[in-house]
Amino acid sequence: MRISIGNLPLKNIDADIFLHPVKYKDSIAYEPMAEEAVIALIAKHFTYDNVPEHIRDYFDEMDDGYLFSESNFDEFDLEKLQKGTLIIGKDIHLHPKVENIKKFLCILRDFGGFKIEGIKLPEFLKPSDPILEEIMETEKTYEMALEEIDELPSFDGSVVYACDDPNVVKDDELLCSHQFVIANKIKALKVKVDGEIKNLRKIPELKGTFGVVLKKVDEYPFLRVKIENVG
Repeated sequence: MRISIGNLPLKNIDADIFLHPVKYKDSIAYEPMAEEAVIALIAKHFTYDNVPEHIRDYFDEMDDGYLFSESNFDEFDLEKLQKGTLIIGKDIHLHPKVENIKKFLCILRDFGGFKIEGIKLPEFLKPSDPILEEIMETEKTYEMALEEIDELPSFDGSVVYACDDPNVVKDDELLCSHQFVIANKIKALKVKVDGEIKNLRKIPELKGTFGVVLKKVDEYPFLRVKIENVG
């Protein structure tokens, strides 16, 4: 199975299933900024019996119920996933906890049999005696210190996803769902998004309350904005 995470589901990517806060068709949605919690839960689910003791201890101390609740990603979503390839998108690269996320991805690679695409990962499996290792195989250690998973920030109000692909959304467009229109009390075919005029384009397969605009950013791409009706 090819699993995309951190890529907008509207993008043309070869994946069997998408995990992303923007809900599109049959994708699995979670809360913005929840990638750290979601990937940690996936890592625990697929590797718990295979990891070294210190990582298992970390997993034992994880509050799964809290993480499932806060991330809006649950056991039923986990059951839809199978071992295969994880395709990592820009949201992961721009996440403030990307270094800790990389560690969970390494665990999936090293102990879960997953292939990881789209991100460069470090190596944590090291020989206990590097000099002896040059002439014979020696015992290896897994030297990794996992950080505590951060609490999720609130994304209340009007929120859009900054997409940098003009094949998905045009510069003068705001892609959205019917729920987004209702939540933001939109009553016109044109709106201002932080002062920029956009043509409203409702996508039937889009669900939830996040819009999509064309914008290149160097930060996590979910942005709080001001939405105003035009005309």
